Amino acid sequence: MQITNEIKTSLKREYVLCSNATAFYKKAIKVFEQKYRLSTQSFLKKFEAGQIGDEADFFDWYAFAKLLSQWQKTQSAIRSAVR
Repeated sequence: MQITNEIKTSLKREYVLCSNATAFYKKAIKVFEQKYRLSTQSFLKKFEAGQIGDEADFFDWYAFAKLLSQWQKTQSAIRSAVR
């Protein structure tokens, strides 16, 4: 399949959007990691196992981690498509 210049331009804009989103979520997650002195990977294990409280921050942190993962997957797919 041939990708036209218009599609490439659109995908590049989407890639920038993904980059901005990933930067936002990485920054927000870093704040949680510093505040609770816990890596996101450790937090996710504890949260999903029900071994951590039900503070609003924890739900935000969980959502941000999942959203970051989704944005990164999208960014990777776009990168592959425009090569």
